[in-house]
Amino acid sequence: MGTGKKRNLGAFAASLVKARSTAGFDSAYKFYHKNGGRRHFPFTFFHYTRVEKGLALPDPAALGRIFTGLRLLPTQGEARELILSYLKDMLGGAQAADELLAPLFGSTAEAGPLPDSMKWMRQHAFVHLSPEEFFAVSGSEDSYWCAEALCSDQGAWTAEDLAARLSIKPAAALKALAALLKCGLVVKDRGGKYKCRHDGKFFIYPGRLEGMGKGLDAIKSYWEKAGGKQFFERQMLVRSDPRSMANYRLALSYAVDGSHAYATHAAAEGSAFYLVRTEIKEVKKF
Repeated sequence: MGTGKKRNLGAFAASLVKARSTAGFDSAYKFYHKNGGRRHFPFTFFHYTRVEKGLALPDPAALGRIFTGLRLLPTQGEARELILSYLKDMLGGAQAADELLAPLFGSTAEAGPLPDSMKWMRQHAFVHLSPEEFFAVSGSEDSYWCAEALCSDQGAWTAEDLAARLSIKPAAALKALAALLKCGLVVKDRGGKYKCRHDGKFFIYPGRLEGMGKGLDAIKSYWEKAGGKQFFERQMLVRSDPRSMANYRLALSYAVDGSHAYATHAAAEGSAFYLVRTEIKEVKKF
């Protein structure tokens, strides 16, 4: 963490607090620790609080770790706002920054900010899993499906009933639930039934953090093993360029996130887990 000579650092602090809240972290503590603490950030929590208070700026090398923790894509309007506010503070204020940066950023096309509906969902309906919670969920096929089932249902379940519903052995369900209890993602009531601590919420995996790839690959393998029939498919081949596709990527991510609006946390006729995913793939140079 570096501060350099004393200067007004309020622009970046204000933008950071706004972006952190929009991402679904309602406190500096949750943002820092849900992203792995010192395992992810090259600075202490105390130094991070100084950044949010406008008392320090992160070093440029550390800025990328903050962006990753915020789950921001480079083309998002929020990312551009953060970068500009950082440069304004680095250059000593808005006036000097505007004079120097206007030729670079003044006419740059940018993706729009997060839609209001998505802001609300990220702030109120999403739960960011810590690395410990994520590895407890992804650690085994049984723990993954137990976690998804409990956190996709408002009821409380015995281990036996949950095992029967998921077609797994009761002993395997108990082992999986023990791991989920240990990390705090699941709670057990006095009657011996289990339920998700975050009732009616949706998981956000720490997938972009360093070292999380193994867990993501494991979850993908659980999906593939589950099989299931295809419900819908739509494809199109277009000629484009990387910059345009980067902007379009953001629109697709919003569309996938929007599937949560059609989710249910109660049993319904024919209810099932549906995998909704999207892909952009370069297939041939032209």
